[in-house]
Amino acid sequence: MFLFIFVSNWSGALLPWKIIQLPHGELAAPTNDINTTVALALLTSVTYFYAGLSQKELCYFGKYIQPTPILLPIDILEDFTKPLS
Repeated sequence: MFLFIFVSNWSGALLPWKIIQLPHGELAAPTNDINTTVALALLTSVTYFYAGLSQKELCYFGKYIQPTPILLPIDILEDFTKPLS
């Protein structure tokens, strides 16, 4: 994933798009589109949950109630808002 992001960002900066006359945005960097950014964020979050569940199984959910169970809604909300940032 790192290599994809690295190459995508540099493809928009290094390739001479000004020399080639194309409609605006036709050959822009892939990470210039919000859909690519959202897809990468969701993929990272799903991988995070999968890795936690595969390593700790049901004990993974213990991290949500560790300090006190009253923080459970905030911890769940935190995991769903991470991709938005």
